Amino acid sequence: MRSATAGRVVEVLVEAGDRAKEGDVLVRLDVGRSASAAQAANAAVAQSEARLNQARREQARTKKLVQTGGLPEQRLDDAEDAVRLALAARDAARAEARLARRGLTDAVVRAPFGGTVVERTVELGEYLAPGSPLLTLADTSLLKARVLLDPREAIDVAVGSVAVVSVYARPGETFSGKVVRVGEVIDPRTRRLPVEVEIDDHDGRLRPGLVARFLVETGAPRMVMRVPLEGVFERFGRQHVYVISDGIAHRRSIVLGLVGAGFAEVTEGIEPGETVVIKGVTRVVDGSKVRVVPVETASASSTEHPSEP
Repeated sequence: MRSATAGRVVEVLVEAGDRAKEGDVLVRLDVGRSASAAQAANAAVAQSEARLNQARREQARTKKLVQTGGLPEQRLDDAEDAVRLALAARDAARAEARLARRGLTDAVVRAPFGGTVVERTVELGEYLAPGSPLLTLADTSLLKARVLLDPREAIDVAVGSVAVVSVYARPGETFSGKVVRVGEVIDPRTRRLPVEVEIDDHDGRLRPGLVARFLVETGAPRMVMRVPLEGVFERFGRQHVYVISDGIAHRRSIVLGLVGAGFAEVTEGIEPGETVVIKGVTRVVDGSKVRVVPVETASASSTEHPSEP
């Protein structure tokens, strides 16, 4: 926030870290000069209105005399011009008075919105010029983040899409957000689609600048097959899993889609309902016999679990 008028600081009512509501007084400036300017401007308005009334009376008297032939038409034109000049002077005086009253208003700095004082740069007794910095006020109840998404998946993301935010400083907690703006141009440096997400934090659990992970809804829900990443391994430059059929482990080449949260989407290679090994894959050999053990009681030996749709 910056000063809108010149003046000496006579009162500072907040410190860094203080909460302020919308409309709260934060800083007061000396209003002596502004008050004098406002009084002078009001007096000028009164004077201009008196001159306007005088010009209108003179116009009316001149008009009667012209109608009776006592004065030439030129005198009436002069009287009408005098009214127009007085009217313009009155309007100019009113504008000056409004400006002077604004100086009085600007001398009392109020919070434009509710938030927290992040930094205070003004000191008591300091003389400020218009535009001088006063303090930094931040509303952290609604945070915004610029997220870069893969355009292959997010090219059709829409404003209003849901976002789930996980903050590393708050393990185990998630925060809700929504997309409020979608970039029209792919970022030339990252080749990603910039998206602005607004995060609801009315409980004050977050802070600007924290590192977070975003899951953004990029389209209509669709059914996918996923397998735990523990069961996926690379062989001959391709991704594989062990699929169990009649107690025998068969190595199967698969194609992965999206990867995240410990799971990988499988787009090709397995069918819904097939059983895959998710633990101890390094101890399994293609074509070997295995015993299926529920995941809750699995040991360090080969363990299997159905792939999740």
